[in-house]
Amino acid sequence: MSGVIVGGKFINPENIVNKLEQAFKLWASEDLDDGYFEDQFKDDKWQYPGFTRRKSGESAGTVRNIYDLGTLYQSGKESFKITQGTNDITASWNWDARNDSGGAYAMYVHEGLGTNLEPRPWTDDLYVPAKFQSSVVSKALKRRIKAALG
Repeated sequence: MSGVIVGGKFINPENIVNKLEQAFKLWASEDLDDGYFEDQFKDDKWQYPGFTRRKSGESAGTVRNIYDLGTLYQSGKESFKITQGTNDITASWNWDARNDSGGAYAMYVHEGLGTNLEPRPWTDDLYVPAKFQSSVVSKALKRRIKAALG
């Protein structure tokens, strides 16, 4: 008969928790804030109908980035924070840049509202569970956890 484990005990479980917290912090700051969001804003990857002249003076085509003057991107970078409670840890960004009419510019770009004719949903890989499961950010988090737990 082969052996069967019927019970177990974690020795020093706070060590495991500390490693998981560190993995999450590295993932949020390096893989998301410094990597993923920069790619979402600066890579020419978003479909858009036609050519326009941006406020930056740049001519933007049918495949474009969403950086433009960088105001929206910078609002997320400046607001990034990691908050740790007793039983949880969260990373947050507040994309609070405003457009010329005072509207919440993030919603206009993300959802394709106003003069933003096509949605550019740069947060969906984190917010929509089905997208997260197969996303590069999910794979990066799994790599961080695996490396932390060795």
